[in-house]
Amino acid sequence: MKKVLLSFSILLLLTAFAYAQDLKDKVKLSGLMYSDFFYNIDNSDAAKKDLNGFQFRRIYFTADFAIADNFDARFRTDTDGGTNSNTPGGKFGVMVKDAYVKWKGLFSGSDLVLGISPTPAFDVSEAAWGYRSLEKTILDLDGIVSSRDFGVDLKGKLMGDGTVNYWLKVANNSGNGPESDKYKRYYSMLHFKLTDGLQATVYADYASKANKLDSFDKQSKSNNQFVGSFFLGYKQKENFSIGLEAFTRSIQNNFAKSSTSALQNQSSLGFSLWGWASLSEDFRLIGRFDNYDPNQDLDNDGKSFFMAGLDYRPGRNFSVIPNFQYVSYQANDAQGIPKSDLVARVTFTFTF
Repeated sequence: MKKVLLSFSILLLLTAFAYAQDLKDKVKLSGLMYSDFFYNIDNSDAAKKDLNGFQFRRIYFTADFAIADNFDARFRTDTDGGTNSNTPGGKFGVMVKDAYVKWKGLFSGSDLVLGISPTPAFDVSEAAWGYRSLEKTILDLDGIVSSRDFGVDLKGKLMGDGTVNYWLKVANNSGNGPESDKYKRYYSMLHFKLTDGLQATVYADYASKANKLDSFDKQSKSNNQFVGSFFLGYKQKENFSIGLEAFTRSIQNNFAKSSTSALQNQSSLGFSLWGWASLSEDFRLIGRFDNYDPNQDLDNDGKSFFMAGLDYRPGRNFSVIPNFQYVSYQANDAQGIPKSDLVARVTFTFTF
């Protein structure tokens, strides 16, 4: 009996080993973490002034699967240290960030993606910016376009050499959450690789939304939304990189200037200018400036954002980045002084 059990155990171990060796070529596990020590030197919310401490702003754990020769899949969890992923008891929790399957080569040069996956809006510009560990790009930061949506994508090359690429997506417009209405969002993007190191994107999306009731004339009116943007970036190897991203957004019948006026269209504008330069193999200087006006017909709702930092990279997958962020608001506080936020941080970022 002992010999039978021993033989069976050896067989199980050999089977498990063979399966693990086979699985090794089909599954890739990876992750990243962004963490800070922060100090709120000033804040537009008086209760948050002088707040300080350690925080996780992002924890990814990703599994990429090669499920067949022409099918890949990704499942990624995310902890962002906020209400998106915290448990009801306020503890660190997780949410689903990505869950999709990719049909590679549906036709020549093009792939089909189905599930919760990135949107086309800033995938290229965020990669070029390269410092998501410090801050989101402007369309993400100001909530213009979600980084993820549940739908179907068709993406690939318009030119065989990859100098012109396209990305189309139809999705729920519910981010990482489940669908809650019948309306959809339609995304499109063109990516141009102009010369060595120089690239550009042109992006547009249209979101159909439920009608909005105008309390002035009691009429039901369209509330659909259009977003358009472009990005231009240049990178010279590991020496320096610069980028410019700008957008416009229009929402039909979205606001009224007063209770005695009819709804009118809301128009938003924003731009972001950023760059980094290497001082040595281990040090980079980083700078960025954003300006955002949510409603061009209002005078006190805009803001400007400035960031600067020094990236020290003691290891290939690890950075220590002392940095600060300053936000200046057009709106004034109760004393008539313009509101502002100023936070100093030491950011730690690592991948595995």
